[in-house]
Amino acid sequence: MAQVQGPLFSLTATGQFRGLEFRTGGGKTIVAGPKDIQAERRPAQVTQNNRFRVALNAWNNLSEPDKADWGVSANGTGMSGYKLFISEYFTQNIQPPGIPQRP
Repeated sequence: MAQVQGPLFSLTATGQFRGLEFRTGGGKTIVAGPKDIQAERRPAQVTQNNRFRVALNAWNNLSEPDKADWGVSANGTGMSGYKLFISEYFTQNIQPPGIPQRP
């Protein structure tokens, strides 16, 4: 069953039809086959994903005033307080349950 929105093969077609995926962006419609990722994640990828998950949990456990302080520290860096926190978490190689020091 077609799930495409907009006329099929038009510039506004998005969705799936008979195994084909229609995506629209930049004024163009792209038709692509299904994405099958068959490669298993390497151990380094799994480790990095776990480190990011721990850093995200550390951010979520911060109090609102601490998050606001990170936002103030991020002024002029082009980053949000969240992005600065995650960046410093990895840069300072923090181990749980520690949190990074603001620059």
